[in-house]
Amino acid sequence: MKTTPSFFLRFRALAGAAVFTALACNGMAGESSKKENAGASAKKVITLEEAYNLTLASDQSVRTAYLEIRKANLLPWSALTRLTPRLSGGFSYNYSESRSGNFIANGTLLSSANSRNADLSLQQTLVDFTFFPAYRLAKLSGASARLQYQLSLRTVLFGVAKAYYEVLKQQQVVELDANTVSLAENQVKLSQNQFDAGAVSKVDVLRAQSTLETARQTLIADQNILELNRDTLANTLNLQGAARTFDVTQPKDATEAERSFEHALTQAYLNREDYKISSIAIQQNVEQKNAVIAQYAPSVSAQVSNNWAAQSNSPHNDAWGATVSVNVPFFTGGQREIDLRTATHNISEAKIALETTAKTVETDVKTTWLQVQTLRETIKSLKTQVAANQQNYDDLVNQYKAGTATSLDTQTGLIQLFVSRTNLITQTFQYQVALRDLERSIAAFQNERVKGVRLPVSVFEPLPTQP
Repeated sequence: MKTTPSFFLRFRALAGAAVFTALACNGMAGESSKKENAGASAKKVITLEEAYNLTLASDQSVRTAYLEIRKANLLPWSALTRLTPRLSGGFSYNYSESRSGNFIANGTLLSSANSRNADLSLQQTLVDFTFFPAYRLAKLSGASARLQYQLSLRTVLFGVAKAYYEVLKQQQVVELDANTVSLAENQVKLSQNQFDAGAVSKVDVLRAQSTLETARQTLIADQNILELNRDTLANTLNLQGAARTFDVTQPKDATEAERSFEHALTQAYLNREDYKISSIAIQQNVEQKNAVIAQYAPSVSAQVSNNWAAQSNSPHNDAWGATVSVNVPFFTGGQREIDLRTATHNISEAKIALETTAKTVETDVKTTWLQVQTLRETIKSLKTQVAANQQNYDDLVNQYKAGTATSLDTQTGLIQLFVSRTNLITQTFQYQVALRDLERSIAAFQNERVKGVRLPVSVFEPLPTQP
C-alpha cells in the first residue's frame, strides 16, 4: 500500500514536474529569472567582509566593551593615588569690635581688633602596604576588560555571519518560489489544454489551480521571512534609511581543518576569552584578600606645614613644623576579620566558577565539533542520495513515456528527488555556519580581525568618533 505524501511536498512536486513539459512550450521561467536578477542588481550588495566591518564600527555592545577598557585603564592611576602627595591650605579672617562706656564722664570708648591666619600643609604617604595589591588588582581588571572586549568582538562577528547566511538562504528560497509559481502557471495552461483536448479530466485542471495558489501563498510567506531576516541583519549592521535595502552575495566557503576533539578542546582552553576571564577572576579575588591582609600592617606618613598669623597691633607670626607619624591599626571592631573571611569565600567561589566555565567550554566545543562531523557525513550521504534519486526519476520518466509506469510513480520519484535536493542545500548552508561555530568555540573565528582591532592603552587617548 502506497502512502500519500504531504500536501506541501505534493504541490512542490507537481510544480516541479512541469519542468519537463512546460519548458518545451515556452521559456517563461527563464524570462522570470532574468527579471528577478535585474531587480536584484539594482540593490546594493553587501559582502560578508563588509558586514563584519560595518558591525565593528557601530555595534553597541562593542562600543560598550571599549568604554569598559577605558574605565579599567583608570584603575592603576587610582591605586597610585595612595602614594601621591596631598597639598591643602586654609585661610581665616576674624574681626571684632567692643564698646565701653564711662558713665561718670558720660563718654563711650570704641575699640576693634582683627586677626588673619593662613596655613599650608603637605602630606606624603611613605609606606602603605595596601598599594601593592590594589595596583595588581587594577592591572588584572584591565586584562579582564580587554579579554571581554575581544569576546564581544568575536560574539558579534559570529552573530553577523549567522544573520548573513539566513538572508542568503532565504533569498535563494524566494527565487526558487518565484520559479515555482511560474512553473505552476504553465502547468495550469498545460492541464487546461489537455482538458480541452479531452486527454485528462477536470480534476487535473483543478489540482493545477490549487497548486498555483498554494505556490503563491508560499512565495508571499517566504518573501516576508526574507524581509524580516534582512531587517534583522540591517539592525545588526546599524543601517539606516535607504541602506537597509540590500542584497547579499555568496561568500567564500569555509574549509574544515583536520582536528580531533581533544585538540580542539585544548585550543579552546588556551584561547577562549571567557575561560581566561574566569581564571583572572581567581587572581583578582586573591589580590582583594591581600588588600585586606595589608590593612594589618602599619602605615607611615609625613607632613610639613607652615602657618602665618597676624593680629592688629601685634607683630606677624610665622611658624612651620614637620611630622612623621606611624599608624598601627590594632583593632577595628572586627571588620577586617569579616572582610578577610569574605575574601576567602570569594576565592573559593571563583574557583568553582572556573570549573563551571570549563564544563561550559567542553560542552560548547563538543556540540560544535559533533555538529561539523554530522553535517559533513550527512552531505556525503545526501550527494549519493540525490544521484540515486535523479537516476530513479529519469528511469521513471522513460517508463512513463513507454506506458509501463503511472503518473503517481513519477510524482513519488520527483518528490524524493526534490526532498533530497532541498535537504542537501539546507545542510550545506548549515555546514558553513557550523564550521564557523566550531572556530568560535575554540576562539579562532575571525582571529586576525579580533586581534587586529586597536585597543585603548592610555587614559588620555580621545574617544573614537562614532557613526
